Amino acid sequence: MTPNPLAKSRRLSRALVDLRDKAGYGQTELARRSGVKPSVISRLESPGEPGRRPNILFVRKLLDALDVPRGSAEFVQIEQFAEAAADRRWWDEPRFARMGEGQKTFALVELGATGIDEYAAGLLPGLVQTAAYARHRILAGHGDDVVAAVAGRLGRQQQLATQGTTYRLVLEEQAVRRYPVPPGVMLDQLRHLLALADEPGYSVRVVPVDAKLGDGPAPRAPFAQMAYPGDDPSIVIVDGVTDPHLVTSVDEVAEYAQLHQRLREAALSDKDSVAFIKQVAKSLAAAT
Repeated sequence: MTPNPLAKSRRLSRALVDLRDKAGYGQTELARRSGVKPSVISRLESPGEPGRRPNILFVRKLLDALDVPRGSAEFVQIEQFAEAAADRRWWDEPRFARMGEGQKTFALVELGATGIDEYAAGLLPGLVQTAAYARHRILAGHGDDVVAAVAGRLGRQQQLATQGTTYRLVLEEQAVRRYPVPPGVMLDQLRHLLALADEPGYSVRVVPVDAKLGDGPAPRAPFAQMAYPGDDPSIVIVDGVTDPHLVTSVDEVAEYAQLHQRLREAALSDKDSVAFIKQVAKSLAAAT
């Protein structure tokens, strides 16, 4: 499976900070010894923007200045972190250039995920949208190029299927009952959702409006938690009105994981959720 660039970038940053602290250098001193500008060192130690990619040459210079022997297991591992973080991505192709920066962030955190736990409130999320549903929602949105944005959503879905990612979706009832697209489009979308629910590795659950959520905070926005292989840390992406927000703190990620689990427990079972969606689709079909 392709490693997640953002997760590797975070591990790269942590490794560089630990090595610099161990050597007793400040960023200015490390810049003097390595020939790498302090601003570059600061960016490498703080990944910042999700789309930022490390310069592998600078990473090697820092490792040399920190007395990490070339060819050692430590040097090779950190070099691999940098290479994975800088690797080319499928959305670098020209046809995806205008698919939207927010969607590129979603694609980035989804890349290489072994499991995705997602929660959606009023709208169905991009990973389950049909092309027609996506097109209508993009046209109602923030001006992204429609063709590129639809292609981006379908590309993310293909990425999910190719990776064999386990996907557990929890939907509020209104996401199924509400019609933010024409009725015929919504009917096809519900049928598509039912087909996905029948796929191995997919789980779709619906939270009724009268569900008892139990103790703890209630969700304030749609979110998804990504789990990655090995020691790569999990990431949560929270869907905002305009741009998504990444949560990387271990404690905060754990809180979102607990929230998703409580929502799953409050929701209808997979079987009952499918029956619910079928009934909504049946009623919609009769009315159209």
